[in-house]
This record gives sequence, C-alpha cells and structure tokens, in this order.
Amino acid sequence: MGTLALLEVLDRDGGVRHAVPVHAWPLHVGRALDNDVVLADAHVAPHHFSIEAADAGLALVVGASSNGVLSGAKHLRRAERGVLPVQADAIELTAGLTRLRLRLPEHTLAAELPLEPTAPLMRRAGPGLVAACALLIGLLFNTYLTTDPGGLGRALGTMLLATVAGGAVWCGAWALLSKTFTHHARFGWHLRVFLFSSIATLVAGTLPSLLAFTFSWPVLSDFAFVGMYCVAAIALYFHLLAVEPARRRVLRWVAAVCAVVGIGLTMWFNLQRADQFGDELYMSHLFPPALRLARPVATDKFTADLTTLQAVLDKKAKEPARGEEAEGGEE
Repeated sequence: MGTLALLEVLDRDGGVRHAVPVHAWPLHVGRALDNDVVLADAHVAPHHFSIEAADAGLALVVGASSNGVLSGAKHLRRAERGVLPVQADAIELTAGLTRLRLRLPEHTLAAELPLEPTAPLMRRAGPGLVAACALLIGLLFNTYLTTDPGGLGRALGTMLLATVAGGAVWCGAWALLSKTFTHHARFGWHLRVFLFSSIATLVAGTLPSLLAFTFSWPVLSDFAFVGMYCVAAIALYFHLLAVEPARRRVLRWVAAVCAVVGIGLTMWFNLQRADQFGDELYMSHLFPPALRLARPVATDKFTADLTTLQAVLDKKAKEPARGEEAEGGEE
C-alpha cells in the first residue's frame, strides 16, 4: 500500500526531527509502545490521540489525555472529536510540548530554497554593503547637523567607533542567542536587520523634524518617538524570527505589545515632566532656511499672538514646583 500521509515531529525552530510515513488509518499517537508514533514527552498521555478516516476527510480523536490536542487555533480536550481542516498547507498539531505536522499528498510543497554558497558573493553581500554605506552617510550628515564645527572631527570619530562596536556587540549577542536555540548563528541575518533598522531609525527621527520645520507643523516633531518605537518593534520581530522561526504570530504580538508599552510610557513620562504628551517643546536644531516652505508670519501678527500667552505664563509662575508641592504635602 502506498503512503497516505507523513507525520513529522518538529524541533522548536520548525525543522523535522523525525518523520513517520502513514500507510493506513487510523494512526495512533502517544507515549505507549503500542502506538504507531511514540513520543518521548512527559506531557503526552499513553494513548494521546488518533487520526481516523471520516466521510469529510480525516478526524482527530483525543484519547485519555488531560492536556488535549491543539489543532491550529482549536483546542480539543479529552474524548473530543474534530474534523481536520481541508487546507492547502500541512496541518499543524501540538500534543503536550511536542509540535507535529501532518502532510497529505494534496498539500502544497514549499519552493526549493537555494543553497547560500551557490550565490555569488556580491549578490549575498551587496544589500548589506549598500545598507552600510547608506547608514554611514546618514550618520555623518546627522552628526554634521547636530555638532558645532569646532568639535566635528571628534564627534565623527566617536560616532563611528560607537556604531561599529555597538553593532558588533548587538549582532553578536543575537547570533549567540540564535545559535543556542536553533543551532545556527545567523550573524548575517542579524547584521542586515541592524543595518536596515538603523537606517529606518534615522529616517523616523529626522523626517518628522524636517517636515515640522518645512511646513511649520511642530506636532510632528513632538511625536517623532512614535515612529522610532515602531521601527524598534519591527527590528525586534525580525531578530526574534531567527531565534523562534516557527512562532511568527506570537512574535508579532510581542513586537506590537513592546511598541505600545514603549509609546505609552514615553507619553506618561513626558506628561509628568512637561505637562504634555509630546517629546519636545522646541526643535533641538534648525534645518537650512531653503527647506522652509511655510509662509512667514508678519511681525505684527506674531507680536499679537504672543500677548495671549501672558495669562498662561502668569498662571504657570504662580504654581509651585513639583518638588515643593510634594514637600508641602508631607508637612
């Protein structure tokens, strides 16, 4: 009889640890030796579950198990029966702490991956070199804008040393973590993530200030940290993807939660420090005047608008400082 299916036992990184061809239904899975597939997992029952032929295709029947079986997003408990979904991709199952994958003849195979050594060196290293050059240009320009001419040389040297050393330590730590969990360092992957995320961080930190200066929209500069937290969350997702490649949905949630928590905490600290959710009251530096597109404000109108601040400033002057208010409450 031909092979009806293939049940694969997966590692944490999604690699196949063991594969069992299925020649007849039902297929019994558990820790007992009389099963067709024996799992060495303390969280699996002696006769954990079985897969049987049904009118609608295949059915999964949970045995005497207190942990049940996770089929996709559906959790089947003790003695429950469920029809396995008809889908184009292989069916993912979880019994105890063991991840399984059921492959049927009609399931689509993933495309063949090319071997990395067969690709030319420039094709493999080209994107990384382009990203490194773009990052270097961006850092040089940003340092030039934010540094006085007298200390420009020292600032450039410090910036280059900190970037190279920090990037090497950062990528090395992630590579060590990947090696620990997946047996592959993936240093090149982490280096590319670092380079592209650093470029995106520069853009997310500079573009809002540039647009705020160009069009006189200060709110963009005040909330530039939102884009930077989003970039950091995306970079975290791709770093973690090399550590836990089989848990993409969980990693997306982790990255999204980190971004929301970071933005929320920054807004809260800004509110405590400056009574506003934004990050800056004023721009730390000005861009070349040629980039200014907003129409200039007449001197008379500018002076008249300043008079409305008098009442606000007088009220602020009468309020006690935060430290003085706290001391007064203790007394």
